[in-house]
Amino acid sequence: MHSLERNVRGGDVEERDTAREVRAVTTAGLAAWTAQLGSPAPEAKRSRRMARIGGIAAIAALLLYLIWRIAFTMPLGGWNSGVAWTLVIFEALPLGGLVLKAITLWNIDGRAPEPVTEAPNGMRVALLIPTYNEPVEVLAPTVAAACALQPAHETWVLDDGDRPWVAELCASLGARCVTRAEHGHAKAGNMNHALDLMAAEEAAGRPAIDVIAVLDCDHVPLPTFLTATLGWFAQEDIALVQGPQAFYNSGAFDDDGISGEQGLFFNVQMPARNVAGAGPFWCGSTSLLRVRALREVGGVATETITEDMHTTLKLIRAGWTTVYHHQTLAVGLAPATADQYLLQRRRWGMGAMQILTHERLWAAKSWLSWRNFHEYLNGTLWWLEGAGTLVAFIIPVLVMASGAQTSTAGPLEFALAFAAMFFIRLWGSKRLMRHQIHWPTAFALRIFRVPIGLACLWWLVSRKSLEFQVTPKGAAEERLRGRAPRLLIVLIVVVAAVMLYAAAGVLGWVPWRTSPGSTVASGVWLLLAGVVLVLGTLRIRAAEFATSRRSAHRVAIAVPVTVDGVPGQLVDISMGGAAVTLASGSLPDTGSVLLELPGVEPLPLDIVRMRPAPGGVRNASLRVRDGDWEAYRSLSLWLFHTPPNVLPGFPPGVPAIASREST
Repeated sequence: MHSLERNVRGGDVEERDTAREVRAVTTAGLAAWTAQLGSPAPEAKRSRRMARIGGIAAIAALLLYLIWRIAFTMPLGGWNSGVAWTLVIFEALPLGGLVLKAITLWNIDGRAPEPVTEAPNGMRVALLIPTYNEPVEVLAPTVAAACALQPAHETWVLDDGDRPWVAELCASLGARCVTRAEHGHAKAGNMNHALDLMAAEEAAGRPAIDVIAVLDCDHVPLPTFLTATLGWFAQEDIALVQGPQAFYNSGAFDDDGISGEQGLFFNVQMPARNVAGAGPFWCGSTSLLRVRALREVGGVATETITEDMHTTLKLIRAGWTTVYHHQTLAVGLAPATADQYLLQRRRWGMGAMQILTHERLWAAKSWLSWRNFHEYLNGTLWWLEGAGTLVAFIIPVLVMASGAQTSTAGPLEFALAFAAMFFIRLWGSKRLMRHQIHWPTAFALRIFRVPIGLACLWWLVSRKSLEFQVTPKGAAEERLRGRAPRLLIVLIVVVAAVMLYAAAGVLGWVPWRTSPGSTVASGVWLLLAGVVLVLGTLRIRAAEFATSRRSAHRVAIAVPVTVDGVPGQLVDISMGGAAVTLASGSLPDTGSVLLELPGVEPLPLDIVRMRPAPGGVRNASLRVRDGDWEAYRSLSLWLFHTPPNVLPGFPPGVPAIASREST
């Protein structure tokens, strides 16, 4: 546990080995994001060496396989040769991407300024929390934790839902509630209204706001959010400081048991951009921006529905610099269901298409560095991946259905060569990506992005207008499993039918004939496609990703507590209340009680129900009273700014919300 404590404190970390740190914290029963609680640091030499070996191995494996295919397995002349070359070109397509990935991920060293106790150069800071229709259990912890941050700052809650209870919450916790008469341009318009209000107050004589910090309403800041990042603004050309986005709701739809699908992006791809001529783009939340830079580019971009990336391009065009601060600074809520995931990713993909066409990124080399040109062009085109995945299914189907002889190798020889290439590619790519990927989950989610890719492609053709859609948070009216898009079911049926027909052809049961080696050459790709399709469909339909009636994520933590002075054991806790095991008969079935958590003042809660449990005890379900903002504040700070040394097995600096167990 010593190395874990060193990393989360961050004081004496000289190197960072993401894979080892993640293994250490997850073995200790903590969320993977706790591995990055310490200050950014250079990558450990061993991690860098294995990543580079892995990248080279993946490239070499595919290259050698292609050489073998072309030199030793190609049929000579005619129809067979043309179809065989089509299949080989299809197999060669990932080579360019592998080379680019190896180059861009060659270095992921982190750096950071010294933590500060006050904003540099006397700057004034306002923390903005845009919100629309989220429940109190989602918004309250963000506001409470934001108000508790150091150094001195203002907290503005930008409520586009005009809800009276939000104003009450802000008044109680010490935040400023800001509303507007017109609600155009969604989040971007909401933030621009706040910027206009700042400008008006500055013109009236109020001291200017120099830096805004931005948090989505479900991203709760940790104590280091401002102290670790404000030092960057001593450098006058920096307009944006972007931190990673980590998620505390274990079991979300994209949760892969490591760091979630976005772990690769925030722990590897974004740190890799902290080099000359590159830099991260604004990701909307867990970020800080210089107000002067935003005003220079006309505020937050409203021309597209992905205002964050588009604003970054405007800042870069104006000559500003962006930096990435690779430290867990806040934790939020990832999409919990397949529908939420699809809605969020579809919005991102459609917005990327808007940026691609609006900024004409294919012709942006005149004002973008080579690295940024590659990153932004490929980053937007990546959202067409789903359409590419569909093509990757169709080509092997057509090749196999053609009956052409696409390989002269025997079936066993081909299967062994393909297996060696494929598994070395997976092995090497995983190391290049610093183990921040779980292949079964990655393949399953890729299938789910097929409809997204097709929607993006259709928008490029139709250019239909788009509206900003908020990813829903909180409870659903009933618990429902996800429904697989009809396209995926059709693809499963087609792949299965072609595989069965190919097997029948090899056995001589149908008129169509091809050699066993040629059948394997196309069949291995179809088999992989079928497995991935089934994985994706099963994930969508899985019970753990069904909608939930709960508005708050529950965390299982077993610590001693007292309820009205009666000793008990905490079972789980959330922003809505807690479950506690108590001796039978020690408390009444209803009424108000005081829950005393380790390290904080007692909280007034209501007993919702008492249930018998094995061993002569009872489980008490306790709930926060409506409108008890002080109770929400105390719960929020205990979960996200946990007092040190109150949780067994938790190093100092690791909050209670980091528990990996959920109920």
